[in-house]
Formats: sequence, structure tokens, C-alpha cells
Amino acid sequence: MKDKLQTPIAILGFGTEGQAALAFLKSRGIKDITICDQKEGVAIPSNYKKRLGEKAFDDLSDFQTIIRSPGVRYDLPGIQQAHELGALVTSMTKLTLELAADRITAITGTNGKTTTTALCEQILSAHYGGRLIVGGNDRQPILQQALQHPDQPILIEASSFQFEDLKHSPYIAAILNITPNHLDWHDTLEAYIAAKTNILRHQQSSDWAVLNATDENVKKLATSTPAQPFWINEKEGDSWAVWEDGYLKISFDGKLENVLHFDQLSIKTHPDNLLFAAAIAKLHFVPLTTIEEQIKLFKGVEHRLEFVRTLKDIHFYNDSSSTSPESAMTAIDQFLPDKLILLLGGSSKKADFTYLAEKIVKQNVRIYLYGTEGQAIKESILSAGGENLILDYNQSGDFKNIITSAYKFAKPEDAIVLSPACASFDMFKNAKDRGNQFKEIISSIS
Repeated sequence: MKDKLQTPIAILGFGTEGQAALAFLKSRGIKDITICDQKEGVAIPSNYKKRLGEKAFDDLSDFQTIIRSPGVRYDLPGIQQAHELGALVTSMTKLTLELAADRITAITGTNGKTTTTALCEQILSAHYGGRLIVGGNDRQPILQQALQHPDQPILIEASSFQFEDLKHSPYIAAILNITPNHLDWHDTLEAYIAAKTNILRHQQSSDWAVLNATDENVKKLATSTPAQPFWINEKEGDSWAVWEDGYLKISFDGKLENVLHFDQLSIKTHPDNLLFAAAIAKLHFVPLTTIEEQIKLFKGVEHRLEFVRTLKDIHFYNDSSSTSPESAMTAIDQFLPDKLILLLGGSSKKADFTYLAEKIVKQNVRIYLYGTEGQAIKESILSAGGENLILDYNQSGDFKNIITSAYKFAKPEDAIVLSPACASFDMFKNAKDRGNQFKEIISSIS
């Protein structure tokens, strides 16, 4: 691999993945590295060349290798010009797939992928005795681990940003759902779907594609891969997983098995997440007893329908990772609608709130609005006939004021759920920061 990465090398973006790329190159004895970032104030190790500022990615023609972070667009003119001149344009994800696609399980989707990945990690770790490499999205890149442990299976949570320019696909690729998202990045829904499709496009006939049959955008992708399908939510073919009569049922390897009953669950999550995790576990030949045990033990993921506190019979939940209308719709389904106050708002991802508003009105859910997108959500709810469901639109920008004001509307046994349906960058560093501040404020209320 060292011979493939010809110098000089540019690292584009010096966040988590860029720093991991530098550590990887150092471990391979490569020194001719320039670190490029569009932020002026990024701290760069003193013994490396750097290009900082808004023009950092403009002219990359003097590099032989370019390692792109997921947050850097592949179609930037500087990258494309360098590529035309013969430069290798790659990423940590791309290098990992080239090295180890045959032992990678990758999970993607607009909503639910982090929870599904976390549950898969718990099940597979129990099965493999901890001998499992896990990476992707907010985690550290795992190329170095993949090199050091060539016999260990790999589990990746994949975003559309990571898979945009791949030429290899994983052995097991799971797509939970595809709904309009990140349209502030992808110009159209079609471009977003095309990016997701790369997780399947280069599979082999012996590989597996785990697909949601009830999602039209996902179901269409079955024709994009020669891999064997494992259908979720539909009894199609030999391999499938469904909820039926309250039981999670799986057909695989010539057997039909009941995994567990819905009443045995202790967490709030979308039922599809459990179907996908169980299906992936079966593809790893995990015993049924282990799958059932680990699903029962699973406590969920921070910032995803995370129970925070009960105060004077009011229950608070942190679902800050809800950054799309569809994820907020999922949150609604986990509670009694007449006992729910939803906190909605944040910065824009150019989302359409029409269907969320219709669900809010149909199920009579009370809404407390805030943030930049609060106005757009309000207009959608008004258009759907839900004026009486809007408790307030708080434009103070003071998160504590927003939360304590919403609390005043609550009645005994209500759930107040932060499930914003929007990005967080109008008031916070990121969704984690939003969720942490929410929990801190809730903990301080007396």
C-alpha cells in the first residue's frame, strides 16, 4: 500500500479523519505531506507543510496523492483537476475497502444507522469474543486496525459522504432507508441516492445486500447489485426478517426462527433497527440465543431517544441526533401522542416538513418550536391545520429558556422529547453538543 501512495501527499481536512490519515502515513514512514484545511485556525503539527484558508483546496495539481476527508466534496474543481492530471484521489474509507472489503459489514441509511450499528456491535462482539473492528461516521477510521488484524471482521457505520467515490463494496451492505436528507450537500435526492448506491454497486454474487422492502428508494436498489438479497419487512426469497404477530421472525439458511417478542424489549427504537441487526447477526452465523440475549440487554445509544430524567411526573428524552423530519416521525411513534410534547427546530438541511406536519396533526402531538427552522416547521403545521398544536415558537436563542418554557406546558405523565428534525449549527457546535446541553439543563431543573 505504501507504494500506491505516491508523494507528495495532500490531506484535505484535518478533523478526526484527517488526523487519522496523518497518523497512518507516519506509521508507513511517509514524510512529504501537506495538510490542507479551509479553516484558518486549525492547529497543524509544526513539522508538516500546511495550506489553510478558504482557498486551501483550490490548486492541488502538484500532489500525486490526495486523501479526502468525508466532509470535503469529491467534485471540487481542485480535486477534479488533480485527478485529471493523474493524482490518486482516495480516503481512509476507500483504502480500507480496497484492503478488506471481503470482511466488512457496512450499514447506511438516512435514519437509524447509528442505533443499528451499535446493536450489531454488541451482538457481534459477544459472538466474536470482542475480536471485532468497528468504525465509521463519528468513530476513528479503522484502516490501521484492519492492517494489524487481518483475521478480524469489520463493522462500519457509513454515511453518503464516505461512499461517494468508492470502487469497492463490502461483503455485507445494509441500507435501512433513503429519504431526502443532506440536500444542503447533495444537489438532488437522486444524487443522494446515487451516493448511497455505491455501498452496493461493486459487490460480488457471493456478497449480501440487506434491504428494506418497505422503502421504495431502497427496494429499487436491488437491481444495482449482483449480491444475494436479505429482505427486511417482506417475506421474499429464502432470506428475510419481519415482525409478525408481535414476534421478530427470521428465515435464513433453511430455517425459520422466532427471535423474540416485541413485549420483551426495554428500549425505544424503530422496529426496523432490530430487524436489520438480527439479519446481519444471522449472516455472521450468530446463534439465536446470543441474538435474543443481546437485544434484550441493549440500552440504546446516547442522543437517540435517550431517557434523561423524570421530574414531577414529566419524562424527558434526548433525541438530539434526530436531524431529519423522518427521524422525528420515528420518535412520535415511540410515545403516546396525547402525552407528547416535541421540541422541534434548528438549522436548515433544506428538508421538507410536510409529512412530519401531517403526522403531527393526525396524531394530535403538541409542538414547541425554536431555532432558525422553527418558522418553516410552523408554516408546515399551519398548512396541515395544526394551529392549536403549536404551544409556542421561542426565538430567544436561549436554550435553557426554551426548555424551561416548554416544561411549563407539560401535564403529569407527559413526555418532553428533544427530537429537532433539523441540524444544530444555528445554536450549537453539533448535535452532540445540543444533546449534552439539553441533559445538563434538565438535570439542573428543580
